[in-house]
Amino acid sequence: MNNWIRGLALAFCLGSCAENPTKAPDPTSNMDAARFEASSSLAVRAKLADKPDTYVVRHGGEEVFRVKALKWRNGHKGAVSITYDAPWGIDPVFSLATDAVIARDLRMDLEIVSSALQHFTRYPIIQRMQQELRPHGIGFFGHGHEHIHYDWYGFGAAYEAFRTNFQLMQQWGFEPKTYAYPHWAGTLSGTQAANRQAGFIAARGGIRRPAARDEYYICPDDIREPSNWYFLPSVIMGSKDGTDIPDHDVLQPILRGALNTGAWVILTYHAIGNPEGWGYYPLPEFERDLDYIAGRDFWNGNLDAITAYIQERNALDIQIVRYFGVGTPKQFELTIGDGLDNTLYDEPLTFEFSFNPEHQVRRVHFDPPIGEVSSFEVEADHLRLHMVPDERRYALVLERDTE
Repeated sequence: MNNWIRGLALAFCLGSCAENPTKAPDPTSNMDAARFEASSSLAVRAKLADKPDTYVVRHGGEEVFRVKALKWRNGHKGAVSITYDAPWGIDPVFSLATDAVIARDLRMDLEIVSSALQHFTRYPIIQRMQQELRPHGIGFFGHGHEHIHYDWYGFGAAYEAFRTNFQLMQQWGFEPKTYAYPHWAGTLSGTQAANRQAGFIAARGGIRRPAARDEYYICPDDIREPSNWYFLPSVIMGSKDGTDIPDHDVLQPILRGALNTGAWVILTYHAIGNPEGWGYYPLPEFERDLDYIAGRDFWNGNLDAITAYIQERNALDIQIVRYFGVGTPKQFELTIGDGLDNTLYDEPLTFEFSFNPEHQVRRVHFDPPIGEVSSFEVEADHLRLHMVPDERRYALVLERDTE
């Protein structure tokens, strides 16, 4: 048995990670850059990003199967998140965008400015969001306890506001994970540190008229992780007030470039269909954006989902615990985990199992079941499954044509 154990090995492919941030953090803050780097978990995640996303299981020097976590859900070529900085619920005009998204079965995220929702006239909106939006895939991101420029107030004030925002979102059942800075703040390392310490796992910033379109793209090509989770770039949509993308024709090359490079791109809208609002963007142009996204090979995911997916994939760890069988093993016990907090990181990854054609694997049985399904048919030696890397141990049995 010792020889068998030595014969079963896991080989893997390594990836690297780098991306230029929108703007270098300014160390001038209440919490200097050195302290931020020392206290931040980003350094740990960078090391974890060097771990494999492909594991090859061999026995006696022969490959039995390999498991790969695909870059994007369902193997899509690129990813896009639609974020809407608007006070949904206070006027029917703000439902125009969510109605258009829901009608196409797409995904969008809305702001939560917690002090505004505490007002007695707006408090009922919380229940409406839970009932009318969440069941249709509309998500929510923190946007400050108040809608102010948090770089101007220092680490302490920013932390208190971010933490209050996070806790109220929890209290209201929004399950907070990601954040978006009002007024394009978040350029200071102290503000970013305050956001992380408040409990958020990522924060969206914004890019004003970048020198190159590539600055919009997150994790293009073989890049596994953005260089700064707490200042993610986004495309600022709007046809007035100094916003950058006035219509779909200007946006389309950006989306096309995201597909060509396999990148994630975040879109930031404000006053969709509301000519009187800041950053007005015409509703027909928004509908063109949605139709383009729906008709292309994008994973249109919520901010929370795509953030968690990337971080889980980078931290992925698959272990073969033991195996059974005469000759080439046909039953394996394996664990799929990421070492992250499962209460925050519960996003299913898309795994592709590829089996050695010589073994003629036709079906795979899992115990415990995945969802409610325990048996899966293998087509052309491949099997694609969605599994949360939550350190669960699976018994995996390979059923062959010869059996």
